[in-house]
Amino acid sequence: MRAPRRLQRRIVRYIVSVVVVSLLASAGALLLSKQRSLVSSLESSARTFSAMVSLPLAKDVELFRQTGHQVLRQQLGRFARLNHDLVRLQVLNVDGVLVMDARVKDGQVELEAGERGGQAPRLRDEELIGPVEALSLSAKRVAYSGRGRVYRVVAPAVEEWGRHTYTLVAYFSYARVSQELLRAGLVTGVFLAIGVLVAYAASALLARTITGGVEKLQAGVQRVAADRFDERVEVDSGDEIQELAESFNVMADRLQASIAALKDAYVRLESLDQSKRNLLANVSHELRTPLTALRGYLELLGDGQLGELVPGMDRAVEVCQRNVGRLTTRIEELVEFARIDRDGAALPMGTVDLATLLHGVVETLWPRLEQKNLFCSLNIPMDLPVVRANGESLERVFLNLLDNAIKFTPQGGSIRVRARKLRLHERDGVLSEVTDTGVGIPADQLQAVFDRFYQVDQSSRRRFGGMGLGLALVHRAIEIHGGSVWLESREGRGSTFSVWLPLERPGQLDAGLPAVDSAQSATLDGTAPMGDAGRSEA
Repeated sequence: MRAPRRLQRRIVRYIVSVVVVSLLASAGALLLSKQRSLVSSLESSARTFSAMVSLPLAKDVELFRQTGHQVLRQQLGRFARLNHDLVRLQVLNVDGVLVMDARVKDGQVELEAGERGGQAPRLRDEELIGPVEALSLSAKRVAYSGRGRVYRVVAPAVEEWGRHTYTLVAYFSYARVSQELLRAGLVTGVFLAIGVLVAYAASALLARTITGGVEKLQAGVQRVAADRFDERVEVDSGDEIQELAESFNVMADRLQASIAALKDAYVRLESLDQSKRNLLANVSHELRTPLTALRGYLELLGDGQLGELVPGMDRAVEVCQRNVGRLTTRIEELVEFARIDRDGAALPMGTVDLATLLHGVVETLWPRLEQKNLFCSLNIPMDLPVVRANGESLERVFLNLLDNAIKFTPQGGSIRVRARKLRLHERDGVLSEVTDTGVGIPADQLQAVFDRFYQVDQSSRRRFGGMGLGLALVHRAIEIHGGSVWLESREGRGSTFSVWLPLERPGQLDAGLPAVDSAQSATLDGTAPMGDAGRSEA
């Protein structure tokens, strides 16, 4: 059930991601709108406050210059309580001289400048002089030492009859805006967290609803994969997953029917194959008797024991003997193949000295080697270990391999037979190789040469003779002995047939051994030659 769980997590992750992004965007837009609203409200309130208090404050400044600053401080305190964003008030006369400078901090007013006790400073800021000369209210955001940016309002105090005596410069802090935004952000964060939790719960429920059908479908697929072909998937979701489940059930029905048909066909094929084997064995045995009689009478004719031959008949008898010999060889191959194919597992096993066996095989075929003027070399160590095998079967194997090498190697070529101890995949054994300089085998046909009745080139049946059973017999015999056989060949340069036999016959045949040789090599039973690093020679 891992796949549906991963799908659930993916669906939850996608939905929650979309919800979080949407909530964050909404929260950001809300906070931005809140900020703009707070700033606009603060600035509007600041302008209204400045316009409202400019004239009363101008009158109080006149009073301050005559009676003292105590009354002015009290009046400034009342003004400060009207607008909590106020941080500083300055009053300039018509000449731009600072006649009053008051700072507001935590509701307390501190007077820092005036005409009493010394020369008051003159403000020459062009941005202040312009509104003063125009007798109009102006406002602007400016930098302020220790408070970042503040909102500055310049409000000339003009009496009813038009007399202008003083100008008010008021500074308002944005601190309250920041505090309000912080509180709004905290509230928004809480609601955002709640929204994410709700979205997670809803998406998990939705994902479980969506993947429920997928889980059932996956379970059905796993049951079918476990050869339970009668299992079906029941999904009642009313959506595409239900349609997929129904399609899967139809596929399972067809698969079950196809498998049943294949089983029936396999049984029939096995029966036909067994019938073919029986026919092959019976025909081979039935042909043996007449061939033996025919060969005997031909020998008697050739020796003149049945009477003197008419001139020219000796040539005909020789041709008949040669063809009867070829036919006898083919019949013996059929008989041997049928015997191994039928009784292979019951072959009697014993100790076989491969060195002696290989020497005997070469001596048997030595006349054919001399006939084609082929050079044959043997490289067999004296301490080659013996193997447990069926001697007659192994002799047939190497006779076939050497016979093939002689058959497909042109006159003047060479054949090499060698054997050595080889440890292959943690098992000790003996590797025997038959290498020739013959015509070679095309790369696209290497895998098929060990099939029954297969010949590389159909024209070779007429050119070289044979039925294509020799290598099939080799493969089957080595398979029965728990060994491996493989082929390496390059067209036009020759071939090497390798036979590996274990020193101790295993209970089961090896399978799954990796293949080697990059270019053109065919491997039987999954075993392949290893590089020098993987060999252990005696």
